[in-house]
Amino acid sequence: MIKLTYAIMLAAIYVPSVYAAEKENVHPKVYTDIMACRSVTDAAARLQCFDIATRALETATSKRQIVMLDQGDVRKTKKSLFGFALPNIAFFGESSEDQANEFKEIEGELANVQALPYGIYQFTAVDAGTWQTTEASSAFLKNGKKFKIKRAALNSYLLVIDNKGIRVKRVS
Repeated sequence: MIKLTYAIMLAAIYVPSVYAAEKENVHPKVYTDIMACRSVTDAAARLQCFDIATRALETATSKRQIVMLDQGDVRKTKKSLFGFALPNIAFFGESSEDQANEFKEIEGELANVQALPYGIYQFTAVDAGTWQTTEASSAFLKNGKKFKIKRAALNSYLLVIDNKGIRVKRVS
């Protein structure tokens, strides 16, 4: 019984460290090669190291093996993905908690509004795709009208116009 207790305690200590090691942010080889050049002390060797490493980065970038995004590009991409049911992965090198806190709502102006049968509307949100109301609405949607789409309960979304809420879904 004592051996079993020790085995359980060792597993409890070992498993979280293995899990943490798996969650470490692993960088591409071209990045680690550039960072390794910083530790070269001889100036000529250091310069040669940087030249080789940056040439490898340039080649990888031109072959689309590595894609670099600045913060503005990341935010634009995240906004364009708002409303899709995506797996909870650290897509942009963030924790899943950071991703959950990002883009809880979007704002903009309605575009390409179309009235569909049964009081349903379809519209486009610039940089955030095409949306459709999921319930008939007495609200009149028209192009250029300001809106806000918020995350709601159970992975649903709420379109807010003139302080009225209408359930919507992302269609493309």
